[in-house]
Amino acid sequence: MDPETKAMKFRVRIPNSNYQLKPDMNCTVTVKYNENKQLISVPSDAIIFDKSKTWVMIFKDKFSIETREVEVYRHIGNTTYIASGLQPNEKIFSKNGLLIYNAQNE
Repeated sequence: MDPETKAMKFRVRIPNSNYQLKPDMNCTVTVKYNENKQLISVPSDAIIFDKSKTWVMIFKDKFSIETREVEVYRHIGNTTYIASGLQPNEKIFSKNGLLIYNAQNE
């Protein structure tokens, strides 16, 4: 990574049968990597980091809210993938979870 331009040079082989790409052209490349895993994803705003652990707030009903520790697999943009601690179709607070966390855990 060039510290001045914050750019990285690398070589990619791209089919160019219609010759639209020319030598020394610049471009922005998005790299995607597919893993053969199915993980639960949540908005990154739902993740609460406290006491060196990662938490989410689970909504069961209006009288029952649970604070649960989760293991984060990876953050990608505004999405966080959960390795363990959360089940499919559980309802979580995606906004203001920190306020609820602080109120419930005082």
